[in-house]
Amino acid sequence: MISFRHLEEIDLEFLNEVRNHCAKEYLHDSRTFSLSDTLNWFKITNPNYYIILNKDEKIGYFRLSNYSQLNQNIYIGADLHPKFWGEKLAYPSYKNFINYLFINYNLNKISLEVLATNTRAYNLYKKLGFIQEGIKRQEILKQDKFVDSIIMSLLKIEYDANILEN
Repeated sequence: MISFRHLEEIDLEFLNEVRNHCAKEYLHDSRTFSLSDTLNWFKITNPNYYIILNKDEKIGYFRLSNYSQLNQNIYIGADLHPKFWGEKLAYPSYKNFINYLFINYNLNKISLEVLATNTRAYNLYKKLGFIQEGIKRQEILKQDKFVDSIIMSLLKIEYDANILEN
């Protein structure tokens, strides 16, 4: 049973572990952070993050950014703890969270960016109904190579049509 809740200070060690593990290969920002850095960031920014739970066990987190109430859009991202990779938890996590976002944030559009080298995530997003909007060519320097950043989005009308089909 996948659920989620707002990030709390007690979750920061978990968040830091997951983020630092994913940063080098999968995130646009390759930097890693100490727990005290993460605590300071949390207190200063009050981020719009959610912990993902599977049967009350923390498995990852969602991050939200660039929310526009006026334009009814938001950016989303998620990272799962490596010990849960391959367990087919990302799809139901995103599916539940996307539904939550469309309802509770009154959204028309959810956007994300994925590195072109992250084919598993790209394929997951396509399966969820996200459409590729464009490419930021050679946007990110990863391990001495420039990597494209793919922009994808899901509109409410597309999401609703997908639900009716299934």
